[in-house]
Amino acid sequence: MNQHEIIITPTLTDLPLLARCHRKSFPKALSTAMGQAYVEKMLEWYIVDEHAFIFYLKLGNTCIGYCGGLLVDGQYVKGSASSMIQHSFNQAVKAILVRPWLLLHSEFLSKYRLVVKNIFRRMKKPRRLGKQKVALKTVPHTGLIVIGVDPAYQGKGYGSILLAEFENQSKLRKYSHMMLTVLQSNKAAIESYRRNGWEITRQEGNALVMEKSIN
Repeated sequence: MNQHEIIITPTLTDLPLLARCHRKSFPKALSTAMGQAYVEKMLEWYIVDEHAFIFYLKLGNTCIGYCGGLLVDGQYVKGSASSMIQHSFNQAVKAILVRPWLLLHSEFLSKYRLVVKNIFRRMKKPRRLGKQKVALKTVPHTGLIVIGVDPAYQGKGYGSILLAEFENQSKLRKYSHMMLTVLQSNKAAIESYRRNGWEITRQEGNALVMEKSIN
């Protein structure tokens, strides 16, 4: 990384910049189709949730890539997908009311059960759960939830810079193990993770779990 590129820990005022980068990085994603306001609300979760974190790579006045993660430490916390859905629920409803055809989007259909589950959860009277311990199936770790690079800057090593920073962020939070899930069909991403020291540890349906330990 040269002196013109800097890593930024975003505040809420950076959300429009982050959202534009996300929509460029994932042009076919359901979230992108739901509009700028929804993406901003979705990414806001990484800033306001105490178990999540996010950072981005800035070149000049442009966000050229970003990365978001989750702390998996055994404290009471819903999965990242459900937490994000709950956080951006109202904005998602507004987006779908304006664009009802999104109900037929392939990504929505593939997550139908998760969406219905969270609708029922939304309807229930909230309980004061506080922090509770849950049984971890693995060691405490940071989960890499999302990483995106603006297509105009892909193939220039920025993905590796973001992965290196994810390691730094994990170390700062006293975590020595990292995990991610990637679709088995995403060969380019898998190869990039491998080049950066990640290893495939198991397969879950059509996805692969990759892990890396750090000192």
